[in-house]
Amino acid sequence: MMLNEKLSEAVAVLAIIPPSAQAPGVVFSPWVELDEADRLLAIVQVGTFGANATVDASIAQAQDAKGANAKPIGAGKAIALAAAMGNDVQATLDVATADLDSANGFAFVQLGVSVGVAATETAAVILGGSSRYEPASSFNAASVVAAV
Repeated sequence: MMLNEKLSEAVAVLAIIPPSAQAPGVVFSPWVELDEADRLLAIVQVGTFGANATVDASIAQAQDAKGANAKPIGAGKAIALAAAMGNDVQATLDVATADLDSANGFAFVQLGVSVGVAATETAAVILGGSSRYEPASSFNAASVVAAV
């Protein structure tokens, strides 16, 4: 990374799960191809937990953008949060292309955020880094409307 490079240029916003009062169940990000970034960071945000609610998040891998043969990436690529931890918390998940089953054509990832028991405020963003081409921000999702 160059010292005069903005951090917003060094990473790309690859996908999001928009903020919502998520009902119990699972919400998924779009599938993201790890072709331009060698690493990604998923940031899961929880606002106010519902009573006794839980929030779990994990990253899956697939062979194409439609989720063909989707499967978990493996150990350490999931988080579990609970209302007892308190409100307004965040958790992160790191993934590198080396974590994927690339020998069998797995090059796509998807974040799933699952809420259990009671509706809970959630949001998530997937950032891509270690881009093969600079600036990484040129690979931002269409939902990114400004970078200053």
